[in-house]
Amino acid sequence: MADQSGTTGGTAQAPAPGGPGYGVQPPAGYGYPGGAPLPSGKATASMVLGILGLVLIPIILPIIALCLGISAKRMADRGQGGGRGQAVAGIVMGWIGIAFALLGVTVATIQGISAM
Repeated sequence: MADQSGTTGGTAQAPAPGGPGYGVQPPAGYGYPGGAPLPSGKATASMVLGILGLVLIPIILPIIALCLGISAKRMADRGQGGGRGQAVAGIVMGWIGIAFALLGVTVATIQGISAM
């Protein structure tokens, strides 16, 4: 007599783990060995200060963002940490912030001279 599994010995086999058609899972370890390096604190600080320098304090913060960004980019290029993209973003926003500050000082000087 056949049981519900369709076999004639009465022994039902359990389905394969993972469901039908999936087989064995691949071993862990694909991608970078050890994972991608985490961004350094300097890179993150450079990007944050670059953003804040564009919005809040356009003279001091972009200079700090530029210095931290250059340092973090050098570290990332040597392989001592990640966050190269954040460092480059901090450098770019630092230069833009410095340009805005210089433009503001130039405009204020021209207006002050013309008001005399």
